[in-house]
Amino acid sequence: MLKRYLRFHSNPTINSIIQLVIGTGLLLGFGPLVVEMKGEMPITVQSLVVLFVAIAFGWRVGLPSVLIYLAAGALGLPVFAGYNSGYKVFFGPFGGFFFGFVAASVISGYLSELEAFRKALPAMMNWFAGHAIILLFGTLWLIQFQPEEWKSMISGLLPGAVIKSVIGALVISLIIRLMTKEKKEAFKD
Repeated sequence: MLKRYLRFHSNPTINSIIQLVIGTGLLLGFGPLVVEMKGEMPITVQSLVVLFVAIAFGWRVGLPSVLIYLAAGALGLPVFAGYNSGYKVFFGPFGGFFFGFVAASVISGYLSELEAFRKALPAMMNWFAGHAIILLFGTLWLIQFQPEEWKSMISGLLPGAVIKSVIGALVISLIIRLMTKEKKEAFKD
């Protein structure tokens, strides 16, 4: 979606590398952040950034960025939510969400490249679909670890997924408007 506005160089390969560096940097920098809410399940920033990178740059940049992010966390860099790390996180109760990140980056990234998903409503629905994919993978995994508590845990995550979907859609729309305005003003002369 933003891919067409964020061209840094005339060479498409160099553009892709720059976008990959930006996407991976966003994941590594913002992935560990958690928004604590009094009396509620905390909201992690991970899925917001995973979907932002995939929707902004497409699946060809989103997927490698997510894989690099996951590899960095597995190797011990504290880049997962709450500054957690290590390969053991993948085998714990929340490991399914990481697999959901991979699936959502491919699907939402691919959809963002389609002309139909460049309109406001389909673009917003792409955010909700991406979060639904992440929650589906997380739920299927969580059921194995928390057979009695998984429903309450997932229902506690739903408000955060909705909030992140709305924020993501608004941020992308705002960036596109600003970039489009700047391009139009550049050609006024």
